[in-house]
Order: sequence, then C-alpha cells, then structure tokens
Amino acid sequence: MSFCLGKCRITVGYEAVAALAAVLILDRENRIVQCMAAALLHEAGHLLTMLRCGLKVRGISLRLFDVQIAADSPRRFRHDVWITLAGPAVNLLLAAAFIPAGSFFGVANLALGCFNLLPAESLDGGRLLTLLLSRRCDDRVCNLVLKITSFIILLPLMTAGIYTLFQSGYNYSLLTVSLYLLAMLFLKH
Repeated sequence: MSFCLGKCRITVGYEAVAALAAVLILDRENRIVQCMAAALLHEAGHLLTMLRCGLKVRGISLRLFDVQIAADSPRRFRHDVWITLAGPAVNLLLAAAFIPAGSFFGVANLALGCFNLLPAESLDGGRLLTLLLSRRCDDRVCNLVLKITSFIILLPLMTAGIYTLFQSGYNYSLLTVSLYLLAMLFLKH
C-alpha cells in the first residue's frame, strides 16, 4: 500500500498492516500498542531532526520490523550524528517523563531507547559507530569492525532471548529481534 503526502511517498507493507490488525485484536492490555507507539515516536524523532537539518524526505517505508526513511544525505557530520541520536533521545526523554508515574509506556521507551543505542548493525548505535569509525578508517575496516561488534552484541542477546523464552514459556520477542538483526547482519553486505 502506497500513497503520497506532498512530495514524500509513504509505503506501508501488508505484513505491517496484518501485524497491526492482529495486535489490535489480541493485545488486551495494550502493551504491544504502547511499544508500537514508542517505536513510531522514535522514528518521528529521526524524521523531525532530518527536517530540522534541512533535509528533504523523499519516502517513508513502514515494514514489519523497521521503518526506512529515504532522505537527502546530511551535509555535515554533526547533522548525521544528531539525526542518528534523535530517535533514542526521544525514547529516553519519554521514559524519564512516564516511568515516575509507573507507566508501562515509560518502560517501553526506556527499553527501546537503550536497545537502539547498542552498537549493532541496523540499530542507531551501529550507525553511530559507523559514523565515528568512518572518520578514521576506510569502508572495509569500518564494515569489518561493525560486523564483529554486532556479532559480539547479538550473540548474548540471542542467548538471553532463548533463556527468556524458556523461563516465560511465551515471551519470544527478544529472541525474534535478535535473530532478525543477526539475519540482517549477514544479508546486508
């Protein structure tokens, strides 16, 4: 499904629509909805910072596990860093606002903000590591360091996901995300 909002093409994958429909039907406590809201606000942080830095956004693609924003490349290193950190910053600010009230939404934002700061490929922390390394190393070294760092981060996360699944009997979210990120690590390059 695709439509234009001004000069920006917005594409929503059918799997994302199906997942949203399932969540709205099955999520009685609205916890997954709150996690999805935290994720959308995270992406809004990136988007608003891109616009603030004067970039033209050409497209937004919402898929099952991620959101891709196609925009002009930042003209300055610091803009790229600000854009990269904007999503986690939004989540951490929302966590600070909602956790004192005992809100699950605050906990979801804290988890998402911290998780995205991990230095693994496909996450904001991995993008930040790439930006920092690219100032000192060539692309080949940068990619190698990112792959090794990502693997070192994702292996314990996958193990924790397996442990969580066996302990809870139903919570497979960390394992699913870890396996997705691991697959992206090997499929991207």
